[in-house]
Amino acid sequence: MLDYKLSHYNFVFPYHENDAGEKQMVLYNTKTGSMALIEDAKYKMYCDFESDGKPIEDEELLSNLRLGGYVVDSDFDELASLRYCMLSSRFSDADLVLTIAPTSDCNFRCVYCYEKDSIKPVVMNDEVKDAIVDFAKNRIQFKRSLDVTWYGGEPLLAMDIVEELSRKLMELCEENNVEYIASIVTNGFLLTPKIMDKLNELRILSIQITLDGAAEDHDKRRCLKGGLPTFDRIIDNLVAVKDKIQYPVQIRINADRHNIDRVDNVISILKEKGLEDVTAPYLAMVENANGTYNDNSCLHTNEFSKHEFDFITRNGFDITCWIPNQIGSYCGADTENCFVIGADGLIYRCWNEIGIKGRSIGQITDDLRLDKRTFDYMLYDPTEDEQCRDCKFLPVCMGGCPYLRQQNPDIRCTAMKHGLAAFMDIIPAILEKQVDEKKSTLSY
Repeated sequence: MLDYKLSHYNFVFPYHENDAGEKQMVLYNTKTGSMALIEDAKYKMYCDFESDGKPIEDEELLSNLRLGGYVVDSDFDELASLRYCMLSSRFSDADLVLTIAPTSDCNFRCVYCYEKDSIKPVVMNDEVKDAIVDFAKNRIQFKRSLDVTWYGGEPLLAMDIVEELSRKLMELCEENNVEYIASIVTNGFLLTPKIMDKLNELRILSIQITLDGAAEDHDKRRCLKGGLPTFDRIIDNLVAVKDKIQYPVQIRINADRHNIDRVDNVISILKEKGLEDVTAPYLAMVENANGTYNDNSCLHTNEFSKHEFDFITRNGFDITCWIPNQIGSYCGADTENCFVIGADGLIYRCWNEIGIKGRSIGQITDDLRLDKRTFDYMLYDPTEDEQCRDCKFLPVCMGGCPYLRQQNPDIRCTAMKHGLAAFMDIIPAILEKQVDEKKSTLSY
């Protein structure tokens, strides 16, 4: 009996002929993320093995197939290896990740906001702030890093709390020789040069701001709570802080049926304002989270995936950054040491749940509860889920969004599952780019 077998997670797609006129195929494996060109003669050996079990006698080919994970040992349980990776990631004690909302208030009233029913003029009090520091202190020993995301509401409405807690958490990291990583999700309306200086001082270097198109689209969707526009102010702020930006600002473009045909307007305006080198735009799908929006306005995942690929390719973005690799846990919601902390001190697993008290898993001043919600997030195993276990996309999905899985299991699949065909259509360009880069490197 042969000591090898084909990986369950292989995909094969046609590629153009080589310089000698020989047909070629692309092998792609979702578990390893490997992509490789295989010429027609060698692909026939691959097919003969797949269909008839005929041994691959070309030792070099077999070695390369093993290297890319397209061939694995015959007794290797790929599903068990995914389960092992998931559990290792899910229950890792290496890092502590905190998402902190210093206020539940917001100066915007976005039409699709999943927190619209939870917006309240509440700021974090001293008891909660002290409890957060104690919470981190009790868990930080022997950690590799403390990763903090400032969230809301709108966190810049409570910049004094962001500063106070940041300094205490940075000091705690220094005392314990732990890396401190910080980011902020802000609407950008209050991002003045003075605030930007403060963010840099507090080592909050990763910033996300949302722009939903040009002013005519954005201002209908992301206005101030009194209805006044916000787009021009955000753009002016970005221009004013341009020279202070240390890492590209993530520009999230929330897309649905109302604006999907005009999302490129954001790119044009960023270029017009000289912001293309300090921003990193990307497309995101609006969802009817918490029942606060209209399902009919939302794109289905398969629709969104096509729009996303078109958006990436026509704007010349680097598609190689999009190639998925195997993941362990899906996100912070199903990871042991990740917590979302509201302004009132309630703790949640998922960002989408912040402000919904019935979905809290505890209070920062008390012990966490091991309740049904925690078990649903932390004990779910996609390798035992009939809908997922045999899926060839499982390594890059691992059961999909934990929050959506609880809301509606039928819509949890990632865009990648629907978009693979479109992705493979542009693989020739990806491979040619990599070959050109390799040649360029070798020429020096």
